[in-house]
Amino acid sequence: MGTRTRRALLVAGGAAAAIAGLGYRAWDRGALPGTSPDSPYLPWRSWEGSPAEGSLRLVRAAILAASPHDTQPWIFEVDKDAIEVSADRARNLGSFDPFRREMHLGIGAAIENLMLAAQADGFAAEVEPADGKLSLSPENTPIVAARVALAPARSKRDSLFAAIPDRHTNRGPYRFDQNVDPGRLRDFEELVENDAVRVAFLTNEQARRDLAAIIIEATSRIVDDAEMSADSARWFRTGRREIVAHRDGATVDTAGLSPFMRAIAKLMPDMDARSSDMYWLAMTRDVQVPTAPALGMLFVRDRLDMRSAIAAGRAWQRLHLAATVAGLAAQPLNQPIERMDRDAMLGRPSRFASELAKFAPEKGWEPTFAFRLGFAERPAPPSPRRTLEEVVRG
Repeated sequence: MGTRTRRALLVAGGAAAAIAGLGYRAWDRGALPGTSPDSPYLPWRSWEGSPAEGSLRLVRAAILAASPHDTQPWIFEVDKDAIEVSADRARNLGSFDPFRREMHLGIGAAIENLMLAAQADGFAAEVEPADGKLSLSPENTPIVAARVALAPARSKRDSLFAAIPDRHTNRGPYRFDQNVDPGRLRDFEELVENDAVRVAFLTNEQARRDLAAIIIEATSRIVDDAEMSADSARWFRTGRREIVAHRDGATVDTAGLSPFMRAIAKLMPDMDARSSDMYWLAMTRDVQVPTAPALGMLFVRDRLDMRSAIAAGRAWQRLHLAATVAGLAAQPLNQPIERMDRDAMLGRPSRFASELAKFAPEKGWEPTFAFRLGFAERPAPPSPRRTLEEVVRG
């Protein structure tokens, strides 16, 4: 065999190996159509379950609720006439959520889905949240957050219940030139406001700019905080094996990228925490905030009161479902309040508290959640979900 022939074979063999390696990575990372893992997303399709499951069926809807970083921090104990919901405090964000306030927002969101499912499945449901003050860096042992009592009733299905499998956080660009109808926003206010929660929508250009600047600055402060950065990075899932193993956390698919850029991002080497943080800051500054025709905030009287946190989580889930019914996209932009909690953890005053106070509907209310609304340029994919067996006890 001549030298030229051997060289050609080596080149061909190297090319074949490279192609095979690229093909394996594309499969391993779910970068090509049909290669994404399926099982972590099955709960979105089997969410209604079967009447034979009884009250367990309601949990199928509950686990599709929003939660911070998709941590899914809930445990359910199911009986025929009650469901006890606990906060799984081991599934925490550390310094990102030092009082587990956002964890209890997620618990509230799950309870709202559960209540809608109970109504649809022929139950009269009554929630009794636990009393208490959210404490700094509590132990990782679960704690009961609420008990939902169930009794037979007439079934009633509404549009919010039907929207449960279609509600996804959309982190991509919104169509800034398409405003949200003010009448629609007033309807949302009536839908979610109660004695415990108030909502403020910011559609005025100056108000949006003011809140946008606060959100961007808070994001910058977070990415410069090494501990917060590390606690956030723990929940990012990169390839298919991580997604299948954990069935939770933030993924490339839910980062707001276009389909083409998602595929490229999956094929590229994993970014380090600093690079990921800078991407997040750039997305917040250049895409998410400037393309939002409406920003909003949820207020409570005490953001570290457990009942208030659960009530705010229920309000956010209900608002997001209503937005989904109306064809609107939504995304939390909670960075300023996260920095307020972090500053409280460090024992120092937070300038974000006073800056956000001007958006309060009236004196005596403090922010616990910030978000954006709009018409998305492209739909958002679902996030992975754990199985019933992983979240149900007893």
